[in-house]
Amino acid sequence: MIARALLLYVAIIMLPDISIYQHCISRCSLRCKMLWWMQTLAMLAYTSWLALQPDFTPHPQTSLNIYLFIIGVYVIPKVLIVLCAAFGRLTRMFFRSRRNWGIPVGIILALLSVYVTIYGSTIGFKKFEVKRVEFASSRVPKEFDGYRIVLFSDAHVGSFTGKKQKVLADAVDSMLALKPNAIFFLGDMQNTRPEEMEEHMPILSRLKAPDGVFSIMGNHDYSKYIGGTKEEKLASEEKTKKYQRDMGWSLLLNENISIHHGNDSIVLAGMKGNEQMGIDREVANYENAISGIGPGAFTIMLAHNPKHWRTSVVPYVDAPLTVSGHTHGGQIRLFGLSTTTFGFTEDYGMYELNGKKLYVTAGLGALIPLRFNVPGEVVLLTLHKQ
Repeated sequence: MIARALLLYVAIIMLPDISIYQHCISRCSLRCKMLWWMQTLAMLAYTSWLALQPDFTPHPQTSLNIYLFIIGVYVIPKVLIVLCAAFGRLTRMFFRSRRNWGIPVGIILALLSVYVTIYGSTIGFKKFEVKRVEFASSRVPKEFDGYRIVLFSDAHVGSFTGKKQKVLADAVDSMLALKPNAIFFLGDMQNTRPEEMEEHMPILSRLKAPDGVFSIMGNHDYSKYIGGTKEEKLASEEKTKKYQRDMGWSLLLNENISIHHGNDSIVLAGMKGNEQMGIDREVANYENAISGIGPGAFTIMLAHNPKHWRTSVVPYVDAPLTVSGHTHGGQIRLFGLSTTTFGFTEDYGMYELNGKKLYVTAGLGALIPLRFNVPGEVVLLTLHKQ
């Protein structure tokens, strides 16, 4: 993770420290100067060590979580103060003002960064809610009027270690208490490796529903985030699939399955969650996912990445409803904006286009254990015949 943006991390560590040194520390004693550069070198050394890890994230992930916490409460505040102070100096020159208003603004933003990081990585990440969503369509078969589906996504169970495992257990209890007809898991069970699942399988195996538990793979469930040979990567992917099947889940890999109630039925079509070619054949393919589905069948598409809805489902697939995850709802939402607002046309909630609907869930967990104003969620989706 750090290696993929190493220059960015080095820049946000070095540049503010250089600026603060020039404006403040350079007039201090030699001891003060040495202490200042020692903390800079320590952060650079920590960054370099993380960048040398063979996987996207180290396992266990504690060292990365500590690093990102320091970034949020110490490095980013310095960046904000320096940027605001620089902007303040420019505006002071332009308006010929005596005061640099950028400094107090920077301090306020820095304190906000500290608050978001501390709250989001403690209380915020441990919160989750049950959200109820209704879907009405004339195409819903009569026997499926009132059909209850529990959706959950982006478990990232490697982030629910230790005391945080209780959040996962409580979420499972909540899903079972909703008494769904079926449960859909929409991908990203792990952070990087299937071994993260092992301690959580007794909890996740409790998930049962009359019509079954159905799952798809997310981008983190593939091996592109780990080191090793092609054979080792393929073995890791197969283990991820095996663990889900061992829990009694029906894993849909570019394929579909029908659920029958009386004389009516609905079809679940699940796409693979790998957006890139990767090392093998694990690419999302809507054509394979809908192969053999009869005309007019009520189809629910399970697609980990909501971008597939616009690119594949809306133009090519007769699926009135698609359900996705992947975005985590942005994890941080401030002033109505989130970290995914500009990267995704559909990042959280219900959307409609050309008579087809998409619901994007904020998911339950996250690779980076931090949520602010975007709690984890499980969703009860109820079908209604309009």
